[in-house]
Amino acid sequence: MKTMREITIMMGILMFATIVSPMAALAQPPVPPGAKAIYYLVPNSTSAPAYCTSRTIEVWVNSSVNLLGGKVTIETSDKTCGNITGVEVNTTEWTLTDKRIEQGGKKVWMTFGVPFGAPAKPAGNYNIGNITVHCNSSTCCIAELNFVYETYITDENADDWDVPGQNGTFICGKPTEETYSKDLYEGWNLVSLPLTPSDNSTSSVLASVWENVSAVYRYNATSKQFERASTMDPGTGYFVYVTKNCTWTYSGTPYTSMSIELKKGLNMVGWLNCSKDITDALSSIAGDYWYVARWNAIERKFEVYNPVAPPVFNDFTTMERGEGYFISMKSDGTLTESC
Repeated sequence: MKTMREITIMMGILMFATIVSPMAALAQPPVPPGAKAIYYLVPNSTSAPAYCTSRTIEVWVNSSVNLLGGKVTIETSDKTCGNITGVEVNTTEWTLTDKRIEQGGKKVWMTFGVPFGAPAKPAGNYNIGNITVHCNSSTCCIAELNFVYETYITDENADDWDVPGQNGTFICGKPTEETYSKDLYEGWNLVSLPLTPSDNSTSSVLASVWENVSAVYRYNATSKQFERASTMDPGTGYFVYVTKNCTWTYSGTPYTSMSIELKKGLNMVGWLNCSKDITDALSSIAGDYWYVARWNAIERKFEVYNPVAPPVFNDFTTMERGEGYFISMKSDGTLTESC
């Protein structure tokens, strides 16, 4: 049975560029530089299982300033896929409220605030309310939920500030299962799951090559330690040791949207069921990471992408389905992307 000693030695090559310190997990996206706040959805990506079913999604704000109130406007990119049929403002938290659904459920807005003359709420994280999105299609489709014009907060000085929102996705219906295959090479392979399996146990996901598997590990970005993996899920990278060259095959539904919390230092992540240019793929954390690394199982060495290096110095420029990656973060952040 192989241990992680080999990987620990290899990781020393990468660790020189990271500053390791214990950090608490973010419960919400950070306020972007230059902004006063950020709106976001919980969950960021949600799905309704079939035609004519609905899901309720919470709307939150993370404010860096004292808050009197504000307005948030959300629009679905395709109301024939998913339209907004309900909206409720959190009247327990806010006294002054208003709401409206427009354009047959394509757009919704809500206003919220403290009573006239009341002090502003201190900077922090607040639930604004929720929206209900309805699945309108008999075939699987994806609608983006975007924060659009007239999304702002009002600070304690009664000044209005336009603020960004972290967009989300709504999946209508159940995607059709696909099959994915990947060549594994004797020794360590850094992989991820581009499909969501119905059974996520490690033995089930790797059933096609299980007789050749000696070890499966994930990396805990909080403890900075490798851990044996008994389950495997999309969005996470895994080191898999096989005793001989083989081809891994498994089935599942396409993993097409992600929102992954990253810690300062190294994170071992997975990727989606698509390939993307790396600058586009990592646009949600642009400027917040030092480098990205992947493991070349054939040559048994790490390959590195540095966003500020001349192109000739980078070993790769795309994020590929089925690959696992190390991302070295400058600070905590959230990687959000979709196919």
